[in-house]
Amino acid sequence: MELSDEDKKRILEEEQRRLAEEQFRAEVRRGLVSGTGAADSLPAKSKTLRAVLITLGVVLAVCVVLFVIVNHRVPAGSHSVTSTADSAAQPAQPETADRPSALSPPPPTTLTTAQIADGATPSVVVVENFNEDGEKAGQGSGYVYSTDGTVITNYHVIRGASSVTVRSATKESYRVDSLVGYDVRHDLAALHAEGISAPALSTEDAQLAKVGDRVVAIGAPLGLESTVSEGIVSALRNAGDMRILQTTASISPGSSGGPLLNEYGKVIGVTAAYLVNGQNLNFVIAAQHITQLLALKRSISLAQMLTETAVVNPVPGDTVSVPARNSVTFNIPVVGQQGAVLVGNYSIRGGVGNDVAVYMKASDGRVIFDSGRVKSFGQIKQRLGMGAYTLVFDNRFSALSSKSISPSLRLVSFR
Repeated sequence: MELSDEDKKRILEEEQRRLAEEQFRAEVRRGLVSGTGAADSLPAKSKTLRAVLITLGVVLAVCVVLFVIVNHRVPAGSHSVTSTADSAAQPAQPETADRPSALSPPPPTTLTTAQIADGATPSVVVVENFNEDGEKAGQGSGYVYSTDGTVITNYHVIRGASSVTVRSATKESYRVDSLVGYDVRHDLAALHAEGISAPALSTEDAQLAKVGDRVVAIGAPLGLESTVSEGIVSALRNAGDMRILQTTASISPGSSGGPLLNEYGKVIGVTAAYLVNGQNLNFVIAAQHITQLLALKRSISLAQMLTETAVVNPVPGDTVSVPARNSVTFNIPVVGQQGAVLVGNYSIRGGVGNDVAVYMKASDGRVIFDSGRVKSFGQIKQRLGMGAYTLVFDNRFSALSSKSISPSLRLVSFR
């Protein structure tokens, strides 16, 4: 292979540098052997190389010292090892592994049942349902969700209500004229109780709840305010798109709508129902459905809620003839747990007085209302609980005349 002039020149320069280095090393060796100050007579190039080597040595030494210092520095929260005197003066601290990082939030503090009750009871209220006649139609529980007066309860507690009153733990009553929203399917309602001063309870997503977690329910069963019961989450269930917590914490009539709190005092659900023939089978609507309801931000009046939720079912019945010394009956079943209202009118034709006796019996034979003998025209407005009823048009007091009855009746209930 033939080398170019440039390659030859480069090789010659490298060889000259190599011979110069060899000559330098030989002079250094001679100076060391003879003990003379050969280092002082070294050429300028050699002195430069020595300076570079000394500088590199100093930098290396500094790096080693810094490495040792860093590796022996005490991390935050662990033992100090800077000196024996410092170690003796400072008390021993737990190892870093046993303590949370300064940047991590502290774990939540679990509370006793007494502490949970003490903190939450002032925020639990009694919710009273009144019909259009001003009669008390039902009662349940609820809790203050926010300081703007929002109170959470079950929808079934206020179902069919013409007016609602919220009574706080301090016995003060607040009239509810509007709703923040309601949800029939998930059995939830958010009331607006203007001026209520009770503290708000914090809500936590029930998806964090686990079977076996300790829980506390607070409500007003049978109107007995501030009743506390303790239990565990015994199961997590789904009913369609509804999340339900099953619990051993007691839920009795009147407790519906009260809060179920976890061991940190956070609301994880709204108590809703219990199984009459079961032992400790109580059911709670998970708190995430509260968030879904409030996200709709739909403010309406109670009157509008009644209009939207009313269910009207005509009572079957054509014009019938009631022979003398006989009666005719209309069967009226009421299937909804909240009952219904029988309303309407009827007309009477025939005989001398156009009259019949009108009354209603329950399934056990009890007469629940008796209009006496009605002439020509009558009206009915009767509240009925769940059950089977019989409306009677009685013409037995007439010895000769038959009567014609034309009813126009309907059952009104609410979803």
